[in-house]
Amino acid sequence: MQVAHVTARAGRGWVASGFALMRRFPIGMMVVTMCYLLLLVVAAALPMVGAFAPLVLTPFLSVGMMHAVRAIAEQRMPGPQMLLGALRDNGGRAWQPLLGLGLLNAASTVLALGASALIDQGVLFEIASGQMRADDPRLPQAPLLLSALVFLLVYTPMQMALWYSPLFCAWHGLPAVKAMFFSIAAVMRNKWAFLQYALAWMVIALIASVVVQVTKVLLGGSPMLMSLVLSPLSLIVLTALYCSFWPTYREVIVDGNGGQPAGG
Repeated sequence: MQVAHVTARAGRGWVASGFALMRRFPIGMMVVTMCYLLLLVVAAALPMVGAFAPLVLTPFLSVGMMHAVRAIAEQRMPGPQMLLGALRDNGGRAWQPLLGLGLLNAASTVLALGASALIDQGVLFEIASGQMRADDPRLPQAPLLLSALVFLLVYTPMQMALWYSPLFCAWHGLPAVKAMFFSIAAVMRNKWAFLQYALAWMVIALIASVVVQVTKVLLGGSPMLMSLVLSPLSLIVLTALYCSFWPTYREVIVDGNGGQPAGG
């Protein structure tokens, strides 16, 4: 396994590739995305561990999502069963390092939220955990922008470590800590491409926000009509986002088998 160095403009290309991949099997991939989100919602509803279960499951399910997107890249129909693909990876042993990654993800998220709580007295933490109501009087007064920046500063190293490490564990057989190290190295080597990738998605999010506001005006703020329009829009953008993860892996991580990524 080798890490390639790509140009900065490749980051924009990854976003375009995400939408192109989704268009091959749009319905099938959106069904996979809905099942992915449903599994996270069910995990969040578990008693006692619901606040942390989605964070622990994310590395495992992200591998499943890449099984689905790889199927699209190979002109095969994706299906929800692919979300459990990590169970078969690395001879059925991939779940062990993936569990370790999930626990580290949960711990780092709590640490980042704890750091942000020093700024906003825990408001961001309560929002993230669903404990705060929209009419809470503390909400307008909380310095959420600053606390969000603190959260990002603390959590970004873990996000870099988790970008490739689930696939490194599942498809390349690396232990969790080594996979995280190589993931950070791969992201840093291509930092300008990832910066353009992030900026491109920020522009798309801004455009989507404008569409939401225009739609709200045109529909007169009707909750039902807004839901009928915005739910599909959100699903399309989210599905394209997940699909765009594949080219970030495919173009940067080169396996020894003629450039083909490993996989179960």
